[in-house]
Amino acid sequence: MAAAGRFAGVVGFAAALVFVLSACGGGSKVSATSLEPRLLPASSLPGFNSVATRNWSNPVDLASQGIALPQPTYPSEAVKEFQTTHLRGAAGEVLRRGVGLDQTDIVIGVAALDSASDAAKAQSWMHSQDLQEPCFGVCIFSPRVVKLAGVPGSAVVVQYLARARPSDPANYRAEFTIGRYLYWAWFSGDSRAKTKSEFKAGIARYYQHAKQQKS
Repeated sequence: MAAAGRFAGVVGFAAALVFVLSACGGGSKVSATSLEPRLLPASSLPGFNSVATRNWSNPVDLASQGIALPQPTYPSEAVKEFQTTHLRGAAGEVLRRGVGLDQTDIVIGVAALDSASDAAKAQSWMHSQDLQEPCFGVCIFSPRVVKLAGVPGSAVVVQYLARARPSDPANYRAEFTIGRYLYWAWFSGDSRAKTKSEFKAGIARYYQHAKQQKS
């Protein structure tokens, strides 16, 4: 009877532990390798090649390499955000076109979180960062929201110079979610209407590719 009582106690403790972990978002880890097929293939963007794939399952690595933070935001804030939204895994890739002064690098990423609600919260936080001026003090860039048809719930921002000329620099940022997965892309380019159009088209391709992946 004593042994049976101890066994019942162990079972009860295990059940309670499972409940606590579930309540705290204790989901299983998702490997970066399993997430890589969700990334937009370089072949989907004319002229671009893949130069690096990244494992950002550690929120510190994700905060320091994977997302574009404005200078006033501490990376620790991003780490806390992804811990709060229960990051289970993340992967990324750097796509490159051109060389030297004509080189353009696009960073794309995908993160698995515990739930669609967590993904939406993480997207909202990233979008709030995109809407901040990217530099300390008086900044030359001004963020503008861009509408993107065909990608439900997408958040797109272009950070332009005031009275930008086509040759002036601009920063491009975008995020969208599908279920518990958060997707994003960012790069720095010029202010030409063609560049903005290509960016929007690339995000639309990314969304269509992600939709084809198993949940």
